[in-house]
Amino acid sequence: MSTLVADRVRAALPALPRAERRVAHEILASYPVSGLETVARLAERADVSGPTVIRLIARLGYDGFPDFQAALRSEIEDRHSSPLLQYERRQPAADGDHVLLRTATLLASTVEHSLAEADPETFSRAVALLCDPKRRLFTAGGRFSGLTARNLAQHLAILRRGCQHLDPNDWVPYLLEVHRGDVLVLFDMRRYQRTSVLFGREAVRRGATLILVTDPWMSPLAVDAEIILTVSVEASSPFDSQVPALAMVEALIAGAVDSLGDQVTMRVADYDEIWDAQDFAYLEHGRDDA
Repeated sequence: MSTLVADRVRAALPALPRAERRVAHEILASYPVSGLETVARLAERADVSGPTVIRLIARLGYDGFPDFQAALRSEIEDRHSSPLLQYERRQPAADGDHVLLRTATLLASTVEHSLAEADPETFSRAVALLCDPKRRLFTAGGRFSGLTARNLAQHLAILRRGCQHLDPNDWVPYLLEVHRGDVLVLFDMRRYQRTSVLFGREAVRRGATLILVTDPWMSPLAVDAEIILTVSVEASSPFDSQVPALAMVEALIAGAVDSLGDQVTMRVADYDEIWDAQDFAYLEHGRDDA
């Protein structure tokens, strides 16, 4: 997996001199567009000199500003890559390279990378928001990522009160009833669904706190989010994988269980009792009501 410009900037931040740190923050604030400006314009926005910008670019490992901007342009192309374009780029499988083994190897790598590269402090802040009983919790997502968002909501609803998944038909009614302090976990992967971006921004404007789960190129909602969790979308097919995002959901659920501890025991027991009373387990008991 190639290192994105934003990853290099974030990794370098703690050790940067103050002036270069201002440039780095400016790059990340409107990423990736800010990095496509001229040296003079970027320096002006960060209130530093042109040479300071050039020093930062060299420190990040690029052979000058043109090389830095070429990397950003390549990212932008990947960011808006459609399944058709990915299909055209697809390399033929090597002899003996069975799709099962190829997929298993890639998924193991992308899941490990996505979880290992997540910042523990940022992840812990996300879990704290998910477990805050004073906040209502909502999840939402796009055409495919909505399934992953629903999975998170269904599990957290067992652990805490006030948790709900929002389908697109629910978005406008929800915006009419936003409570300041609501937590909205929104999944938005490339090619970034316009309706999801508009919904997330309006929810934030009305007082919701946004946790964004997105890909390494980052949804436009990144500038509005309180917390950003990035996951890989690499796949062995032309379609972006949801598996790393689902792995992040599993990690968030595990974090919530650890955080809430024994206080949820009675709620889970009550949930199981109500579930069993509905007789949803009849197949398990060998009944056949057909």
